[in-house]
Amino acid sequence: MHQSTVHLNFSKGDKIFLWLILPLIGLVIGYFLPSISDWASKLEWIPFQGPFKLVASLNAGWVIFATMALGFVGGIILTLFIFDEILNIYINEETLVFKIGEIDVSYNKKDIEFIYVDQKDVVVIGHDGQELFRYKKEIGDKILKEELGEHGYTFNEGNPYKEQFKKWVPGLTDLSLEANALLKSREMSIENDDKEEALQIVIELWKLNVSVKEVGSKQYYRVV
Repeated sequence: MHQSTVHLNFSKGDKIFLWLILPLIGLVIGYFLPSISDWASKLEWIPFQGPFKLVASLNAGWVIFATMALGFVGGIILTLFIFDEILNIYINEETLVFKIGEIDVSYNKKDIEFIYVDQKDVVVIGHDGQELFRYKKEIGDKILKEELGEHGYTFNEGNPYKEQFKKWVPGLTDLSLEANALLKSREMSIENDDKEEALQIVIELWKLNVSVKEVGSKQYYRVV
């Protein structure tokens, strides 16, 4: 990427909070884990009896230090996982890249008309009004707007397409059979809390110039 690439996900305050609080919680859980294991191993109705009994059987003084270390490392791993699974935005003078877990999509600046925020979603619009990207962001609107502006992108205040979205129900005639099938599949993915699959389906819908967002538990769409 270009040397001036900016990486956005959480705010500085959120980053400090996550990097401090999750390892600290892991440390505290690790400290109390031997006592918890001793108590839980005596109650057969509690699941995971094997690990609890194993920890309870270890009476050496080093056990508490080992469980604290494991808890601390576990907190770090969980923090890294959270940072990887949320929306990561990479901005430079030529491209705009979005990465969520194993999925990443990129756009050339020349193909972007403007960017706006819809509730908590960052939305990228192409020159024909088609939606190129939409996903929940963690970074604040002010920082996002400033960084986009500094790199030459146009940020639009408000949602210019708010009135164009319609609630989706199966079999709508203004949508192709393919689009209806994708929206049905996405509905099932949302019900199963499969965010990665839901995003993969949306990427296919964008190729059909169909925008989609959720309002509550319902899907709303816009066709260009």
